Amino acid sequence: MLNILGLKSRNLITVPLDIPNITVLSVNRNEQRDMVITVESTPVGTLCQHCGQALTQFHGYDRWIELRHLPILGQPTYIRVQPRRYTCARCAGKTTTQTLDWYEIKSPHTRAYDDYLMVQLINSTVEDVSRKEAVGYDAVEGALARRIQDHVTWSEFTELGTLGIDEIALTKGHANFVAIITT
Repeated sequence: MLNILGLKSRNLITVPLDIPNITVLSVNRNEQRDMVITVESTPVGTLCQHCGQALTQFHGYDRWIELRHLPILGQPTYIRVQPRRYTCARCAGKTTTQTLDWYEIKSPHTRAYDDYLMVQLINSTVEDVSRKEAVGYDAVEGALARRIQDHVTWSEFTELGTLGIDEIALTKGHANFVAIITT
């Protein structure tokens, strides 16, 4: 839960972030008046990226990362986190950065914001969503690539019930569409 303080102490609301395993350290506004929520992960340990062993020997913190999250009261919101690093004794002291399940490595967004962008694409183009959300065209396309599979493993299906087919216009105009097929 996140407390947002207004100008007066009686102007207090609580907003669920729906991000597991974090503690909110602070809530501030940046120069653009966007909400910036600084959090810390609560799980201890991670798996070694080299050998897969469970790591618990704390090594320090990685660089701060800032991820776009769902808007709060219409304001762009960012989650700021400094992932923990752990040392692997088996791999001659190599370190691994903790991965958290609410965002993907090298993504500028939380998974929840990627899902939000997918909803914004309904009856809109990538360009429309880019403008409405004030994010780059490539950021919307990246969210699309992360959240929508571009191939089907037919062996996973024994039966197809209802089949939905739609298209998304990547740009206004002609001949730049992506077909979406859902079951």
